[in-house]
Amino acid sequence: MCTAPGHDFGPRAAAAVKEEERRLTAADGAVLREFVAEPATGFRRGAVVLIHDIWGYTEFYKDLARRITQHGHAAALVDFFGRQGDLPATMQAPERTGTKPEAMARARERAQQLSDERFLADMQTAVDDLQARGAQRVGCWGFCMGGRLALISAARTGGLACVVSFYGFLQAEPERMSPLVLAPEIRIPILAVFGGADPGIPPEQITAFENAVASNKEVITYPGAPHGFLRYGAVEHKGAIEDALARTYRFLSRVLTS
Repeated sequence: MCTAPGHDFGPRAAAAVKEEERRLTAADGAVLREFVAEPATGFRRGAVVLIHDIWGYTEFYKDLARRITQHGHAAALVDFFGRQGDLPATMQAPERTGTKPEAMARARERAQQLSDERFLADMQTAVDDLQARGAQRVGCWGFCMGGRLALISAARTGGLACVVSFYGFLQAEPERMSPLVLAPEIRIPILAVFGGADPGIPPEQITAFENAVASNKEVITYPGAPHGFLRYGAVEHKGAIEDALARTYRFLSRVLTS
């Protein structure tokens, strides 16, 4: 996912055995929304922090948290834009309201207000909290902007067991952290998924990143798949979607429960 909420038309996941919307207190005292979903085994088979895209704390990611519990892991969606607030209601589904250019501009403006340093501090809080609640191993899974943040988390967040990144940008603006630069610092298993038709992440960047990461890594590019290709119930790029999800759940099971 990396597009406006409402573009995904697939069936929704059933409710998790236990789920709650709670509040996570950050190191600076800010209070962030957090949706936590648990399977019957609770936190015993590890947990996954979901890192949203520029659209933020949406139902797509709550649904994904529920899907993760079907594979035995707990999942937590943190509102990393909690200090910036929600987008206006009319901009939360721009594909239905006709405000897509304005909504995209507003979403990007909000995302720019979250510094990498602030994100990493909040990410550390989220990981520490899940460990305190009983998750011996904690991974993360990010998309688009969140995919880049997942990869910098692999280098800079303590206690992470693994990272999954879907079409995370590998280069960043000068004031941001670039996964290409931080790649040699990554020491934990990563799964990085890309679309071969994504103009924002050219193949030479992917190759350079893969070569620079010395840890246990799995880097996969799906020919012809665009940026943000994950859609449930989609016909286009169905093979890539199914394979990427299957790889992800195998990867999480292997690392979080071994």
